[in-house]
Amino acid sequence: MKDIDSEKILTYTISIALAIVSAVFINKIPRTRGKNPIFHGVFVVASIALLILLPEEIQDTVFSPGGVVVVGTLLPVYVSIVAVCTYGEDDDSTWLNFWVVSGSLSYLTEFIDDIKEVLPSGGEHWYEFEFFLTLWMLLPWTDGATLFYDKVTEPYIKPHALKVKSYAEGWIAFFMLAVNSSYLWFAWFIFMSFPEEQRRFFVIAMGTVYPVCASIIALTTKEDGKDDTFWLTYWACFSLLFLAMDYLENFIGHIRGFYSICMIATIYLFLPAFDGANVVFRRILVPLSGQYENMLLRDAYLVRKDMEKQIATQYHERVFQKASEVFAKAKIN
Repeated sequence: MKDIDSEKILTYTISIALAIVSAVFINKIPRTRGKNPIFHGVFVVASIALLILLPEEIQDTVFSPGGVVVVGTLLPVYVSIVAVCTYGEDDDSTWLNFWVVSGSLSYLTEFIDDIKEVLPSGGEHWYEFEFFLTLWMLLPWTDGATLFYDKVTEPYIKPHALKVKSYAEGWIAFFMLAVNSSYLWFAWFIFMSFPEEQRRFFVIAMGTVYPVCASIIALTTKEDGKDDTFWLTYWACFSLLFLAMDYLENFIGHIRGFYSICMIATIYLFLPAFDGANVVFRRILVPLSGQYENMLLRDAYLVRKDMEKQIATQYHERVFQKASEVFAKAKIN
C-alpha cells in the first residue's frame, strides 16, 4: 500500500461535495448550445483571472489529475445519472454530447504522462488546459460539448464514425462467436502476451473508440432516444472504471491481472448480450446517487409512452384510467 497524502484526500473530498452541490443546479439552468460569444469571452477572462490570483499550493491541487477527475468524471457522472432518471430525452442527448468529446479526449491524451517525461516544458500546463477545457464543455452557459458536436462532430466526424461502428460491429459478432468456441483462449493468450502498458492502451481503445462512434450515431438518429440513454449509462459506468484504472494502482501498487479484469469489465458493459452497463447503472449507481425513485418514475413514464403507441387513441383515457386503478389497488394491498 502506497502512502496517501491526507491533505489531498481532504481537499478532494471537499471538492467532490462541492461538485455534487453544483450538479443539482447544472441541469436546472438552460443550455445555450454555445451560441452566445459573450459567455465564452467571460469564461476565458475568468479562467485567466483564476490562474493569476489562485495561490500556487491551491493550483497544484486543483489543476492536477485529481482536480480533473472531479470536474471531468465525478460531476458529469452524477449529472448523467440524474439525466437518465428524469423524463424526456433532451438531457440524455446533452450529456451524451459531453461524453463523446470527453471519451475522445481521454483516448487521444492517453500518452500525456509519457510526453511530460520526454518534454517537461510541453506538458507543464497540461492539467490547467484539461481542467478548463472540461469546465468549458460542461457548463450550461458555454456548453462547449454541444458546440463542438454541432460544428465538428456532426459535419466532419459522423461519416467516419458510421464506418468505424460498422467495422467494429463485425469484430463484435466475431467475438460473440468466439465466446462459444475454442478461439477465445487464443485471443486471450495474445492479449496477455502484450506488455502491461499496451494492455492498458488496448482496454482504453476498446472502451472508447467503438462507444464514441456508436454514441455519435445514436445522437444523429433521432428515434425514441433509447440508444442515447443506453450509451449514456455506458459512459457513466466506463468512466468510473477508467478512473479506477488511473488511480487504483497509484494508491495500492501493482495488481496482478488488473488490466485483464478491466478488459472483461469493459466488454461486459457494452456488449448487448450482457447488457452490463444497464445492470451496473440500475443496481449500483442509481441507488448510490439517491435517484432510485426517479428511475422508477421514468420507467413508468416510458411504459405509458409505449402504451400510447400500441393502443388506439380512442381507448387511451379508459385504459389509462384502469391502469391507474391497478396501481392504486397495489398500493392499498
